[in-house]
Amino acid sequence: MAPEEQNAPAAQSPEPLEGIWEMIPPEERLEVLASAQARGLEACLMLLLMAFSAALGLRNPWVFFASLLVMPFAFQSVTNRAWRLVKALPMLEYATARTSARVYAQIAGSGHADPRLMFRAFLEPAIRDDYPDEALERTSQKPVWVSLFPDTLVIASESREGARLELAHNIFGNFSISADGGEEGDESQVRKLTIEVESHPGKVSRWHIASPHPTKLFACDRLARALIEKHERMRKLEEERRLAREREAKQKLAQPRAHAPQLHHSAAP
Repeated sequence: MAPEEQNAPAAQSPEPLEGIWEMIPPEERLEVLASAQARGLEACLMLLLMAFSAALGLRNPWVFFASLLVMPFAFQSVTNRAWRLVKALPMLEYATARTSARVYAQIAGSGHADPRLMFRAFLEPAIRDDYPDEALERTSQKPVWVSLFPDTLVIASESREGARLELAHNIFGNFSISADGGEEGDESQVRKLTIEVESHPGKVSRWHIASPHPTKLFACDRLARALIEKHERMRKLEEERRLAREREAKQKLAQPRAHAPQLHHSAAP
């Protein structure tokens, strides 16, 4: 092998999709499983109908009884095959949404590449305090993807042209999130998230996020609050360390400097 070939960098393999399936909410995973099992049941019913018709035509009931013995294996085989096919679609959708969310998060100044949480939701248009009549004019909801990074929240919708950014904001400044419709510690009643962003002093924009899966709304609210609280603790700790360093520097400056000993030279005889 030539030296140039030995020193050539290896071709980068495409990004693995191992973490995509874990990112999908459990409710959507159950829907995928139910769809695969439904196809397995349809195949079993078709098998029973064909065996029943064959048994009537051949006047042999054992054909139908034999199909009953084969039915569990047919269900397992068809379900496994349907599972692999049906599972690929949501994984591809979440992988594409994650790629778009990464781009918008980097534009917003995020220092992280992977979202901590991602789910589908419905977004109500932004309403500002200085335009209260917009609440009467804009009542429709649009399907969006909500991606929560360790320092940024990204909300993007889909269109014919591709992904469209709805909101990308740092969660550590002029940002607040709250859950509506549920009691403290009861995530089953959460139906909506309210996000407020103060774009200008005295002007607050609000977004309402709804989802048929309340557990994801609850998880987003709790995770965002935990990240904000952790950032505040780190900021206070850094501020205390800075003040401690300044006090130490002032104390060193305030201490009297030791005078160097003076050497007395005796005169030569």
